[in-house]
Amino acid sequence: MEEVVSRHPESNAPDLPLGATPDPVTPGITIADGRYRLLEKVGGDQRVHATFWRARDGMLDRDVALATVTGTDGPRCVQAALAIGRLEHAGIARVLDVQGDPRQIGHGLTGLVVSEWVPGADLATLSTEATRSGRTLPTNVIARALSPLADAVDAAHRAGVALGIDHPQRVRVGHDGLARVAFPVVSASGRTTDDVRGLGAALYLTLTGRWPLPDPPAGLLAAPSSATGHALPPQSLRPAASPTLATLAERCLAGASPNGVHSGAAVHHLLDQLANAEADTMLLTPMPLAGSQSSWSDDDEGDEPPDRDRRRKLAIGVSVLAVAVLVLFGWVASQLVGFLSDDNPTGTPTLVVPKPSDAAQPSGSGQPQPQPTQPAQAGPIQAAEVQVFNLKGDPDNPNRANRVIDGNLESSWKTFDYNQPFPALKDGVGIIVSFVEPVTLAAVQIDSPSAGSTVEIRTAPSGEAGLAGSTVLGSGTLAAGRTEIQLQAGAPGQRVLVWITGLSTVSGKNSTELAELTFIRAG
Repeated sequence: MEEVVSRHPESNAPDLPLGATPDPVTPGITIADGRYRLLEKVGGDQRVHATFWRARDGMLDRDVALATVTGTDGPRCVQAALAIGRLEHAGIARVLDVQGDPRQIGHGLTGLVVSEWVPGADLATLSTEATRSGRTLPTNVIARALSPLADAVDAAHRAGVALGIDHPQRVRVGHDGLARVAFPVVSASGRTTDDVRGLGAALYLTLTGRWPLPDPPAGLLAAPSSATGHALPPQSLRPAASPTLATLAERCLAGASPNGVHSGAAVHHLLDQLANAEADTMLLTPMPLAGSQSSWSDDDEGDEPPDRDRRRKLAIGVSVLAVAVLVLFGWVASQLVGFLSDDNPTGTPTLVVPKPSDAAQPSGSGQPQPQPTQPAQAGPIQAAEVQVFNLKGDPDNPNRANRVIDGNLESSWKTFDYNQPFPALKDGVGIIVSFVEPVTLAAVQIDSPSAGSTVEIRTAPSGEAGLAGSTVLGSGTLAAGRTEIQLQAGAPGQRVLVWITGLSTVSGKNSTELAELTFIRAG
């Protein structure tokens, strides 16, 4: 990534009145003495005259979430962000920088709040895309996503701080499926009760795709209201919505009324229970079919239940239902991954459905096929999972990592562009690939246009083993096109690290691009 090194000419501008009309703030400009370059506008909250950006920190060479504030709201928002920045919670993006001096920020801006960038999608985008496609997120997905947000609200309120989550673009859902406060810009007059209503609004939005509070952001539809002025119950818009989540949303939106929910702790407790209960349901084993030893029979083999046929049908039905539920949740998970990401692929380890091989075609009977008992044959083996491995700093383009095992030479993963070659800034960057079972590899084929890059192939006993815990099996220098690296014989392993130790240099920039990784099993 290109580092920003120029100073903005307005960094030494004279004092600007707090109410002054700002210069145009558009993508591409730099602010705060040239440190931050605005890349993409991702939202805004006009109630506090704030605009939300994805920006590039030229000093740390990474993307950040940046909120710019104009007018008299700037100093107050900065003070509120400082209070939020003192909190350390997984549901709140870490505050990295706050500035309130218009002379230093430039462009007539009166406040600047910088926090960690959360790759993924904001709540508004996530929910509207799901609604437009006709998808309904399952209860445990919603509960798991919003549970850390509710816990963050509880932690903030115990510290006497309001988070201002009553705006759907302030909250982003990361590639791990968890919601976080991404833009901690809140009015100094923000109340803790607004946060609880914000949790109810987030639930309502994920259930219906509509926003139940006043002033929805552009592009987001407002929830229809009843004669009393309250949003209609979620199930009146989406009958398939979870009754428990729908009721919880209504109670949170009720505010200070006797039937309302008044604390983030109560919301978190219920969401946590729902997430765990749904997950436990998925772990239930199907009941055995008739003819096998089951819980329906007692120790006396001569005694059979009086309604054997009825129970046999029930057992078969429950087994079919369990399989259907597993398939449904697998499909929902794949769909959620698709619209959570900025670029479709996810940033967390990406599950890839293994491709059918010529040696194992489906029988068409619909019945599970017996596992082969003969030793695995030599040849290419399909990887099951992939992730970027980094020793320090942000991982390089993690949302594109699965492109190296998608079977498409036209798609690729690429490291960041570094101004200096390794090991000036870091020792290297790697890709960890996992398999469904331990394998012994004979070679790795790497398709890459980055001639001159150097790589090592290492075994990684686990994702937490670190570089020191891995063993080098082979190394080589990449040519433009396909390079095959022969590997030393070793014990079977389930994880392999492709560790890039040297980058290619093109036009003064240092990077390596990988189009496809092919792993050859030993005979």
